[in-house]
Parts: sequence; structure tokens; C-alpha cells
Amino acid sequence: MTSRTPWLQELFDTPPSERRTLLESLVVAEFKRELMMGEEDVLPLRVSYFELGLTSLGAVDTRQRLERELGRPLDSAFLFNHPTVGDLVDFLTTEVVPELFLAAAPGPKAPQDAEVSTKDLVNDVLKELYQ
Repeated sequence: MTSRTPWLQELFDTPPSERRTLLESLVVAEFKRELMMGEEDVLPLRVSYFELGLTSLGAVDTRQRLERELGRPLDSAFLFNHPTVGDLVDFLTTEVVPELFLAAAPGPKAPQDAEVSTKDLVNDVLKELYQ
């Protein structure tokens, strides 16, 4: 059995529908720490953390902490390729820990499936009415 980091365990223990919000809050806390922001400060999710003052050294430190917390290796340029917290969380949920998020949001029914089930329902109702 693979051991889970505290972050992964917390994500695993959280209902799937709430995992993204939790991951976002954990990532925001890491950036706030690096940017020396207070708990009450708001970190915009769609503004580059480099515009907010993150340095190259801070990016390296943050990447290393994220690797440790997620228990997964992260490419050294990944913060530069995903320069906002929103972009980063999108990347983490789809590429780094997708197994925690695949079941979180079931995809919409295919239109033909919905159409078939509606037709079946209508047919069943009509049969009952005209029998």
C-alpha cells in the first residue's frame, strides 16, 4: 500500500465534490506563506503570483513544498507554465493527482443517452395511458 502524505490523506477523506476547493485552499496557503501574506489577505486566483511578488527562489521553494505535500515530483518549470493559482490547481487536478478528481465530477450524459431515456419514458407513459 502506498503511503499518503497528509495533504493526500485529507483530500482522500474529503467528499469528492469538495476536493478541488480543499486543494485550492491548501495551495493558496502555500503561496500566502511564500508571499508573506496574512491569513486575512486575499490571494487572487487569476493573477500571476509573479506579479504579486513571487521570486524565482520563492518559486523553487514553493515547488519543493508542493512536491513534498503532494508526494509527487513536479517539473522545475511547472510554476512558470501555470502562473496563477487557478491555472496551477487546474493542472494539479488533471495531471498530478487526477485519481482524486476523476470521480468527483461525473460527466454529463451523452445527448443520445438522454434522448433515448426520454423516449423510453414517453413510450412507457403512453403505453400505460392507452392500455
